[in-house]
Amino acid sequence: MLKNEEIIAKVENAFSPLRCVAEIWDYDSKLRFKVFDENDNGIIEMPKAVLSNMRDKKELESLLQQYHSLLQDKGFI
Repeated sequence: MLKNEEIIAKVENAFSPLRCVAEIWDYDSKLRFKVFDENDNGIIEMPKAVLSNMRDKKELESLLQQYHSLLQDKGFI
């Protein structure tokens, strides 16, 4: 089971070299993140995911892969 700090680190590092900011909110129950391009323009946003699901490493990796693929489709990675 992943801790909050591990989840944030995994999310923020998943989109390198792009900048990503992740946040756990709503009383530690939800996760959201936003990825920015080299000019600091927001290019993709994940508005909310249930944090309890993201504590499972496979669930988190699956979610990140979906957004990584979306960025690839848009030509950012």
